[in-house]
Amino acid sequence: MDYITEKKNLIRKYINGECTAEETAEIKLLLSRDDLSILFDEVMDEIATPTVGVQHEPDVEQALAKFHKKQSAGNTEDSEVNMVTFPSKNIKLRRYLSYAAAVLLVIGSVSLLIPRLKKPKQSAELVYQHFENPNGKRSKILLPDSSVVYLGSGSTLSFPSKFAANVRAITLNGEAFFEVTKNPKRPFIIHTDNVVTRVLGTSFKVDAFSNQPVSVLVSTGKVRVDREVNKILQPIAVLLPGQSVVWNGKTAQAELGTIPVSDILAWKTGKLIFRKTKLADIAAILQRTYNVAIQINSPAIAERQIRVNLTTDIPLSKLIRILSVAGNFNYKINQNHVNIF
Repeated sequence: MDYITEKKNLIRKYINGECTAEETAEIKLLLSRDDLSILFDEVMDEIATPTVGVQHEPDVEQALAKFHKKQSAGNTEDSEVNMVTFPSKNIKLRRYLSYAAAVLLVIGSVSLLIPRLKKPKQSAELVYQHFENPNGKRSKILLPDSSVVYLGSGSTLSFPSKFAANVRAITLNGEAFFEVTKNPKRPFIIHTDNVVTRVLGTSFKVDAFSNQPVSVLVSTGKVRVDREVNKILQPIAVLLPGQSVVWNGKTAQAELGTIPVSDILAWKTGKLIFRKTKLADIAAILQRTYNVAIQINSPAIAERQIRVNLTTDIPLSKLIRILSVAGNFNYKINQNHVNIF
């Protein structure tokens, strides 16, 4: 048996909880070496690759064709949003279709009963779509302009059923990865509290949880990030692929950085890549992703910097076991509660 096969088998044994004390010690000793770290990532990819019962992604083109067919038929106030949800513990896609046409039809019918008055015509009130993911759930959402949003756990997204003629504006609270359809005449704008992210057509990730710094990470194209002060936009950063910015609203400070594009793209497929990240920050992400409570009993362990690659389509018990090796800590799991010490 060659060296690579031997070490991969050892990693699989550890993930499955079958290692002896001596083998566990060997795993911890070798984890600091780059060759084992690479093998660890390869094994995680192999575990994450489904072999049976594969659920196919929704046919986005077919959904768009259906949408545009309705538009060309003269039903200009009707729009369709295609949403697929998948639990982060088991990425199985389901399809949900949300329609705003019925609401608009009722509004239109009632308006016919109101006598015409000699006043200027008022534009129809926008109907908004609202999606909310609880902890432990992620979703893929198709917007009216065919842009795609991968909405994370514990996150909400709101947008009009039909975008305005000159702008595509949405509101995000939480985290999401965006694949924006290019349209130079209609910029795509994301409102997250008082931070405004503006693009024309690109892909990027935004983290914007309440009372937390806002981060923007760009994988393709160009992204402009501003803050809104008294309805006036003040520039924070202009980002290109592989660049990021973290805006701390409490201190009014921006931190620019770089990040591999592959790390940004990995998130939408359920992978979590941490490069010298505090265990406390990792725990906060896992709490949303798995809908569990994680308690770290030691402040020193909570501040520990960890480098590890995880995939969220494996059971929490296996994921915590992998994390414990990288973070060199002990733990106990009791149903949906994890105690780290």
